Amino acid sequence: MKRLPVLDEDRRSVADWIKWWGERVSDVDFKAVRPHFAEDAIAFGSRVEMMTSQAELERDQWRMVWPTIEDYLYDLDTLEVVMSPDRLMAMGAVIFRSTGLHKDGTKFERTGRCTVTLMRPAVGAPWTCTHSHVSLKPGTPSPSYGKRPEKV
Repeated sequence: MKRLPVLDEDRRSVADWIKWWGERVSDVDFKAVRPHFAEDAIAFGSRVEMMTSQAELERDQWRMVWPTIEDYLYDLDTLEVVMSPDRLMAMGAVIFRSTGLHKDGTKFERTGRCTVTLMRPAVGAPWTCTHSHVSLKPGTPSPSYGKRPEKV
């Protein structure tokens, strides 16, 4: 079996959601992201093995990572999309790039990968993330020590 073909408009909508999310990560804008994740989102991350709520994801993962990194963006040229036959659920897998900071302030390339599962109530409606998995490329230093402020 092979993946189903994905319509250009569906691929574009997933890419737009991922790009938007990456911009909010880069801006350290937790408030803007909250409504775009299900309250009971399931997530895996670099800080916590498994989370089962948006609140837990923000508290234990996002707030521990986003302020410590710089230049976060998704490389949409690497985006792969899987779409359900009814077009109400999608999976996007994409590489991200960011800059980490060592304790002494020197910078390092902090690359990784991200998978999101998105759902929507109707074709054309906004996507909501029900699952995310963000992990670093093997061999990438895990801790980053930046201290950027949260956008308010």
